[in-house]
Amino acid sequence: MTDMASSAGQGQPGFRHELRWVVVWTRAVLGPASRRADAAWIGCAIVGSVIFGPTAMRPSDLTGLALHDLGVGLVLMAIWLLVFLPTARLIVRPAAAAYLTSLPGNPRTARGLSVVALIGLQLPWLALWIGGEGVRGGAIVLAITVVIVALARWQPTRRRARVPAWRGSPQALRAVHLRALRRRAGDALLRAAGLAVLAGLAGGLMVRNNHLTGQPAAVLAAQVIAVVLVPAQIGPALASLGAYRETAWIAQSFGIAPRARIGALAFAVAIVHGSAAMLAAGAALVVAGANPWLPGLALGVGLGTALIETRTIVANAASPSVAANVVVRAIVTAASAVLCLALLGAAGALAVLALGAFAVLAVEP
Repeated sequence: MTDMASSAGQGQPGFRHELRWVVVWTRAVLGPASRRADAAWIGCAIVGSVIFGPTAMRPSDLTGLALHDLGVGLVLMAIWLLVFLPTARLIVRPAAAAYLTSLPGNPRTARGLSVVALIGLQLPWLALWIGGEGVRGGAIVLAITVVIVALARWQPTRRRARVPAWRGSPQALRAVHLRALRRRAGDALLRAAGLAVLAGLAGGLMVRNNHLTGQPAAVLAAQVIAVVLVPAQIGPALASLGAYRETAWIAQSFGIAPRARIGALAFAVAIVHGSAAMLAAGAALVVAGANPWLPGLALGVGLGTALIETRTIVANAASPSVAANVVVRAIVTAASAVLCLALLGAAGALAVLALGAFAVLAVEP
């Protein structure tokens, strides 16, 4: 009995040590990955509520179409690659990889946790394929996961840094914001592109299922796009917030007017919103057919919401809860855009744009 107790006592510290290492790895790698997957889950939940339902499509309808139509299958896979690849990068190539691998622990445990996370964080995709194709759907998910891991491991070659040539302070500030988006929000922009295509597909399917054409069809599609694009806009908005905060001392040192800073911020945010809106409109036109109203309505709503988001960032830049405010205001702004379109029709896009312009002009620098 004494020998058994002593051997158990010797093994227990090792077990606790391994458990602590697993906890560290989970917090450092899987925690950020799960938070990054939240936006994808929210976007898929919104799109799923539009596409699927008791009287709408079933998972087997979509998966069957993807298996029998090569074009549909490739588009569907490309959308999920855009949406999930940023999350997979955090798992496959964690930022703290060098430090974590130097800790005394079992690498097999880390690989096992990574595999579980790579599958588990694809829950919407996994549910779609298993619900539609059963065991064969699960095998398809595993095969696509292998492709995702290969792409996540790939590291593009870095271009040599060059000294920028800017003609004036407004152009310089705009370039700083755009570089911040490219360097800090690359994964968020990639995910935003996937969510924008999803938004367009949802809007186009809603129009086609309701047999609408012309202006009413464009209004309905623009409403759906405005709601589904909210998760796509949050990540780039937070990167723009960081750039706006960090350029404050530069602007003060060089005597740059506060309005110039606001203009540069609005420019960067409008690039993201406008590009996402046009990408979503293009996807909706592919699904629902040609509609000359939709690109203008989607772009008007996108630019209007961008200006309102700019007002939120500027007014709350010094607040410790500015990130939460940006998220809440983005949801409220999307709901307001839907209401404007519902009450005013196509003129609702102009109303959203006017509200955004008034919001930016009324803010105190």
